Amino acid sequence: MINPTHVSTSPCMQMTEYHARRLGISFASVGVHLGWVYLAGEIVYEFGRTEKEDWLRGLVSEKMPDLVRHLEFLDPKPLGSFSELGRELKISIMRLPEGEVPVFILVVQDMEPELSKRNWEDLSNQVLTFCATGISLREKNFLDFQTITDPIRKKMEKSFSGDVQSGVIAFFHLQDLSPFFKPMGVVKSQEILREVTTTLHKETRENEFNFQLNPRSYFLFCPGETLDGANNRFGSLYFPSKHLILDYKLKIFPIDKAILADDSRFSSIFIENF
Repeated sequence: MINPTHVSTSPCMQMTEYHARRLGISFASVGVHLGWVYLAGEIVYEFGRTEKEDWLRGLVSEKMPDLVRHLEFLDPKPLGSFSELGRELKISIMRLPEGEVPVFILVVQDMEPELSKRNWEDLSNQVLTFCATGISLREKNFLDFQTITDPIRKKMEKSFSGDVQSGVIAFFHLQDLSPFFKPMGVVKSQEILREVTTTLHKETRENEFNFQLNPRSYFLFCPGETLDGANNRFGSLYFPSKHLILDYKLKIFPIDKAILADDSRFSSIFIENF
């Protein structure tokens, strides 16, 4: 039968006990019997157990390509139902708006009552914090980099037209923020990460875009920009957050259509700086 006391975090996630426990409490508090977090198609967190685990994993794996392509953000979708020890249970999944990497929450619950919009929002906030603080910076092969880089590459290709045939990617590698997360708590930890993103948004011009690979790795793509121009723009940039000024390393890479067309050269920029 489903055992809601079981909690398991993927070894690929460098997760503090505090955040893992907080996420388990979140699943328990909304009354679900089982909860899984999927990141790039892989289960990275498990709350609860079921005798039909293999069947459930297969069901989701079969549907995952379609879910990645078509499921709207924050729109829970029923996947089916099953019985266990005389109990009728239903399966639902929701996709979270987490950048270029697909993130899903799967829950198994009683047929009634439905999870409220507030329940889903609470789970969403906790899962996003879990993902933001837990992606290992050492396990570079953990994520499917093709899944990450293909949408970015296509967006870059569309930016190269007319006189604009080259540009730069500015890479910002922030200091390790994990020591601050536990004493500050979940809410303030989220605020730090949001403020980093806000700072980058302010620096992003109309024809540019930024993206985040993990809590420490941020990229800003600038079509038409030169290495000298990017150094002048970003060399003195700083990230204020509460009472902190976050330290970071800056690397700037030239990019053009030839690099975009070369899988090895393009992917290496992300793998080496993940």
